[in-house]
Amino acid sequence: MTFATPLLAAIAAAIAIPTLLILYFLKLRRRDVEVSSTLLWKQTIEDMQANAPFQRLRKNLLLFLQLLALIAGLFALAQPELDSTTVSGSRHTIIIDRSASMATLDGDAEGDQVTRLAQAKQEALDFVDALAEPGWLDRILEGDRATADLATVIAFDSTAEIRQVMTGDKALLRTAIESIEITDAPTNASQAYTLAEAQGLRQTRVDRDGALLELAPVVGAVHLWTDGVIADARDVSPGPEDTVIYNRIGSDAPDNIGITGLRAERSFENPRELSLFVGLSTTSATERTVDVELRIAGDIISVRPATLAPASPNALGAGGVVFTLDRAAGANAEVRIRPTDSLPDLLDADDTGWAVIPPAKRLTVAVVSEGDFFTSLALEGLPLGELVNLTPDEFETQRDRGQLGAYDAIVLDSWLPEGELDAGSYLVLGGVPQGLGLSTSETVGIDEVIDWDQGHPVMRDLELGGRITIADAPRVSIADDSAAAVLAETGAGPVIFDAATGSTRAIVVAFDPDESSWPFDVSYVVFLATAVETLGGVSADQPELASARPGGTLSPRLPTGARNVRVRIPNAPDMDLTPAPDGRVAFGPITETGLYTLEWTGPAGARDTVDGSRVSRALAVNLLDLNETDIRPRGTLPFASGDIAAAEAGSADAPRRLWPWLLVVVMVVMLFEWWVYNRKVYL
Repeated sequence: MTFATPLLAAIAAAIAIPTLLILYFLKLRRRDVEVSSTLLWKQTIEDMQANAPFQRLRKNLLLFLQLLALIAGLFALAQPELDSTTVSGSRHTIIIDRSASMATLDGDAEGDQVTRLAQAKQEALDFVDALAEPGWLDRILEGDRATADLATVIAFDSTAEIRQVMTGDKALLRTAIESIEITDAPTNASQAYTLAEAQGLRQTRVDRDGALLELAPVVGAVHLWTDGVIADARDVSPGPEDTVIYNRIGSDAPDNIGITGLRAERSFENPRELSLFVGLSTTSATERTVDVELRIAGDIISVRPATLAPASPNALGAGGVVFTLDRAAGANAEVRIRPTDSLPDLLDADDTGWAVIPPAKRLTVAVVSEGDFFTSLALEGLPLGELVNLTPDEFETQRDRGQLGAYDAIVLDSWLPEGELDAGSYLVLGGVPQGLGLSTSETVGIDEVIDWDQGHPVMRDLELGGRITIADAPRVSIADDSAAAVLAETGAGPVIFDAATGSTRAIVVAFDPDESSWPFDVSYVVFLATAVETLGGVSADQPELASARPGGTLSPRLPTGARNVRVRIPNAPDMDLTPAPDGRVAFGPITETGLYTLEWTGPAGARDTVDGSRVSRALAVNLLDLNETDIRPRGTLPFASGDIAAAEAGSADAPRRLWPWLLVVVMVVMLFEWWVYNRKVYL
């Protein structure tokens, strides 16, 4: 038990208790004067006289009751509280997980079933109530120097934000905690801890040479509310002087089924044949059965049953279905799952997925080369609508006549035209064109591809590590204002890019594939196929769709001349956007899954829908995250500095304040003392 104002109570006790006792010890000193009329009151007078200022204290019920009330009042003045185990130190960082898994409906708040976030917020509010604050006497004696426990509030999902800077104002802290809302984003905690360090106490030390060294800041006590489903836990490294209290949220064996994979593909041989692959996962320890429902334009197209294998302690149970359709037109598809067994599904965020499917189309592709062999041979095996081989002179002639718009994609193989590229989509092999923010310098010797962007649709299905040897490659620099993205790099620098400006887009391979071992590897054919499909706009895996995840930012490229751009966001107001010079618009971070729609006035792209004067393009945002679907709480957090075990339940409860009950005791005792006094009962 602790006391909030022990000094004040001690001072009051030192004055009040002796004063009460003296009132019962003291007797009046009187002069003896005999008067005949007082003889009848002799016995009474003897009881009231004394030759000394003090008398022997008798048993007195009134004194006992008054002492009892006084002591109870003094204890109430000291504000006794039963201790809270986690409220220690003077600086606290409250970090609350608001990611998708925290929407799981297995939280407990005073016996009611709530979401995990609701439970975490309630426990954090109780913790704020437990923080020490200066009493009124401290404020009188110390004024502005009176100190209280300080705390800051940080909310995180894939990103993090400070909801309240360090303060001792409990009202501000409570408001910050209550304002935290759930998102559909995954969980990453490293940024949250970085923000906590930014508010820590700075440390310096003077080394042997007299130089001032800045040490890592001291965060202090970190109170983390999460279910432990943190993808980047190994990147979090608390300092040696920091204390992390992991308040685990969630039941021990929660049941959940979620969509963790969704992909649409058209057949190479028959583009009308559309396949939609749906991957499912479950945390249940028993076999689960679900119905998977496919909707297009709100109408149910097909329902397929699926059975999921039981989950193991270290892996989720898995299953899936494939929908096969004969559909040439594009579509916005929605997939939903509904359990058909008696077990619950505690998380809704991963029960729905969306796919934007482009219309079936056979591409018209032109290959421009002075002496091509490998590239045309590889492209001839693809189900293209038309493959045209052009010499540089033929290309220039069609360029002058404005006939290049007839091609969905143009492959420039080891040859580049003069000046900048015209509007269109290009696959450039063995050169770096002008106007894309890329420049070359000296060439480097023999090298290998060591890294590539596996999230980009052109590179995702490739395996390049240790398989491609390049004889000569130029060293390429990217201008600061360039919109180019690096897709692959060697030890000497990047060699494959996705670049755009205005209405021109190009996937650039800076080295000549004929001067490498790549054409002899199957990955070269896969690269050509995916690059042409992506540039032609018929791939279901466009970059803006493949990277559309909650917590990130969407940055699609619109046709040149697009104006009055607006994005329609699910469950939120529309937002106006301004295109960049290369046609890109950006908005984020994305907090919810769903189907987002871009609308604008102006030209339309190959996959856009025209309705009167307005053009629209749908963008799918899906969770598709194994970590978030795996809602089983973790017993420990594997931080870089060591594992952090979950604290005991209720460790952050507010202390129980006893002084209000002591005031009730004072009132009851004083009422009883008043009754005794009026009955004149003395013992």
